[in-house]
Amino acid sequence: MLPFDRHLLRLLAICLAWFIAFAPARLWAQPADDEAAAATAPVRRLALLIGANDGGSGRVRLHYANSDADALAKVLRDIGGVRATDLIQLRDPTPDELEAAFDGISRRLRDSASEGERTQLLFYYSGHSDEKGLLLGGERVDYAVLRKHVQSVPADVRIAILDSCASGAFTRSKGGTKRPPFLAGTPSAVAGHAFLTSSSADEAAQESDRIGGSFFTHFLTTGLRGAADFDRDRHVTLTEAYRFAFEETLAHTESSRGGAQHAAYDIQLAGSGDLVMTDLRKPSATLVIAADVVGRLSVRDQAGRLAAELVKTKKTGPISLAVEPGKYQILVDQGDSRRRADVEIGRGKTVLVVAMQFRQAAIEPTTSRGAPAYIEVPFDIGLIPPASLNGRAGRLARLPDARIRNRASLSFLWNNAARVDGVSLALAASIVGEDLHGVQASFGLALTRGEAQGVQLGMAFNRARSLVGAQLGLVNHVDRLHKGAQIGLFSVADDANGVQVGLVTYARRAKAAVGLLTITKEGSVHPEISTSDIAAFNLGLRLPARLTYSLINIGVHPFGGGASWQFGLGLGGHIELARGAFLDIDVMSSAIAQGMRVRRAFGGLVQLRLLFGYRFFDRLSAFAGPTFSMFANDARQTEFSRPGYDYVVYDTTRAGTRLRLWPGFAAGLRF
Repeated sequence: MLPFDRHLLRLLAICLAWFIAFAPARLWAQPADDEAAAATAPVRRLALLIGANDGGSGRVRLHYANSDADALAKVLRDIGGVRATDLIQLRDPTPDELEAAFDGISRRLRDSASEGERTQLLFYYSGHSDEKGLLLGGERVDYAVLRKHVQSVPADVRIAILDSCASGAFTRSKGGTKRPPFLAGTPSAVAGHAFLTSSSADEAAQESDRIGGSFFTHFLTTGLRGAADFDRDRHVTLTEAYRFAFEETLAHTESSRGGAQHAAYDIQLAGSGDLVMTDLRKPSATLVIAADVVGRLSVRDQAGRLAAELVKTKKTGPISLAVEPGKYQILVDQGDSRRRADVEIGRGKTVLVVAMQFRQAAIEPTTSRGAPAYIEVPFDIGLIPPASLNGRAGRLARLPDARIRNRASLSFLWNNAARVDGVSLALAASIVGEDLHGVQASFGLALTRGEAQGVQLGMAFNRARSLVGAQLGLVNHVDRLHKGAQIGLFSVADDANGVQVGLVTYARRAKAAVGLLTITKEGSVHPEISTSDIAAFNLGLRLPARLTYSLINIGVHPFGGGASWQFGLGLGGHIELARGAFLDIDVMSSAIAQGMRVRRAFGGLVQLRLLFGYRFFDRLSAFAGPTFSMFANDARQTEFSRPGYDYVVYDTTRAGTRLRLWPGFAAGLRF
């Protein structure tokens, strides 16, 4: 063999060895690398939560549909990775409002799409339904239409959870059945959908006064807070949450009047890894139930609301629950005995509860099935709670912290009851620890720690956790205004699905707000630049709620006889006409100073505006439309021209006041 041939063979052998050693790694590792990159890509989760107590005529009004949505919203915000701005919650919406919410989420995802970011939609509904669709105030949204809404959202993963009667029909067409929970892992780096329902196609979904909500949602949220973390990895996956909710719901409804309730599902996801629903590593506070605590556990907060409920065996081991900071009562039912422990957990703290901390419970705080146990005191009168008929009833029952229900209560200083179904009156303060159904009035404070259905008349301050009715006072504060109004100098709400009226109103989300200064965190502040027939240059600040807005405007017209400075305030209503198109109708009231030096007398202008517009992006809209103006000034100021361009259609003088009217225009950009 020639030397050249030996060198050539050696070179070929080296090349082959290099290809075998390195080329497969480069070629075959790419899909895994892509999959790993997808699994670790940032995830943005948007949530649309619906609560609908009203199913229309002929159907019993539910008590806890909105409370169920509230409970899930809190979990998603705290440990579910959903930012407050990405959580949309509707209370008793119409089908059109539901469709608009889906359109808004789709638009938001398209506008904010960024390379490498994965997106997830979580849709939740609690309310009435039948075998054909959701029932919203007597109107039906067919399951086929709902599926279309969910699947049209441009998200990588779409999760839909329905807690309603016969909701299994939503999954039936795609293979959902009445059967045990699925055990296969569900992925996070995936595409597709997961549909879960609280009942099969021929079953009723049930709610309970004892737990203050529906069985399925109650156990779903309990599982998401940590009770479903079976593998103790500090993450609760969709598989784990569904399994826990399925088993606990079935166990609690097998002997109920409504019959056994079986959850159903339709999963069509492809990918690898688990779909994590909640992250338990950094909760607001953590309650750890030690391994030696065994029995049926119920955890209640300071207001008596059930925060978690689960069965714990010797094999379960310790359980960590992500909870809000505060005081909690833990009751362990072991069949032949009931034991209780009280703990307080600070923000960011972890508290461990062991068996030796529990003591014999003097009385069970709730009944097994049905409404909470109360001491009935139909009529209460007194000076302060200890010196009242309520206080006497608690002492006779040997329960200093007795939960008392009144029909009527009258106190000369302040009163206190767990629940009032009627009237509560006090000079200084009226306090209801749980729920109010009726009227609560005081010259000082009217406080309901639960839901108030009726009227609160605290002259100085009104406070309720949730409200269906009205608050009237100097300062009003409610976490969630379901329906009704807040009327006062200052009105504050977290979520206002009603009307806020006041000198200053504030809400994270507001349906309608009327005031001198109306601020919503969701609506933010929108600056405007515009031109009109009364001022060539205008700078405005628009403060919107969902259906209303207030407007602050400063304008200047530097030309001709109508040269002037202007300062105005306005109130208006916002109407969505079609996708992106809208109509604003408002009334502006402005003070007009003639001339550019602002040293002459002022006139007053009232203007009605009809502005048609189109929203190109979330922070860019164009608007234009006709206006009608009425300008009044002192008739002795004969030199006072109308502001802006000089034309009028009506000019008269009456009782020393000159009045001018004319049509005009306005056009501008909103950011």
